[in-house]
Amino acid sequence: MQTINSLLKIVSDVLGAVAMLFLAFLVFGTTLDVLVRAITGSPITGVFEFTELALVMVVFLGAGWAQRDDAHIRVTVLTEKLSPAIRARIVALAWAVGALGLLMLAIPATHEAIYSVSIREYRWGYVKIPIWWTKASMATGLWFAFIQMAIQSIQLFLFGEPAQKKQASPDFH
Repeated sequence: MQTINSLLKIVSDVLGAVAMLFLAFLVFGTTLDVLVRAITGSPITGVFEFTELALVMVVFLGAGWAQRDDAHIRVTVLTEKLSPAIRARIVALAWAVGALGLLMLAIPATHEAIYSVSIREYRWGYVKIPIWWTKASMATGLWFAFIQMAIQSIQLFLFGEPAQKKQASPDFH
C-alpha cells in the first residue's frame, strides 16, 4: 500500500504543479489584462478565452492535492460520535460513493475527450482557441480523482484511519 500511496502522491504533485502554473496565469494574466485595458482601452487578445480554460485546469488537475491532504470541506458532527472502526467503515463508504460519482463523470468525459482530440476541437471567442487538450486534461483529472478516492475508500475499509488522523479534531462542528 505504501508504494501505491507514494505513486498517488507523485501523480498528485505533478498534476497539482501544472494546476498551479495555470493559477499563476490566472493571477498574472488577468492582472496584466486589466492594466492594459485601463491604459489602452482594449484587452489583450485571447486572455479571456484562455482564462476559461485555465479555470478548468486548476479545478480538475488540482483536486488531487485537496484529496490527498484532506483539504476539502466536510461535516463530521455525526461521524465523530462513532467508534473509530465504525467511523472508518462509514467514511470508506462515503469515499466509495464519491468515487462512483467521479467514475460516472470520467467515462463520458473520456469519450468526449477522445472525440475532441480526434477532430482537434477549438472554439471561437475573440480568437480561435484549441480546447481538445483541456478536455483530455479534464478526463485525466477525473480518472485520477476516481482512482485516488477508490483507493482511499479501500484503505479506510481494510485498515481504518491512520493514527495521525484519529487524533486530529476538526476545527468546526
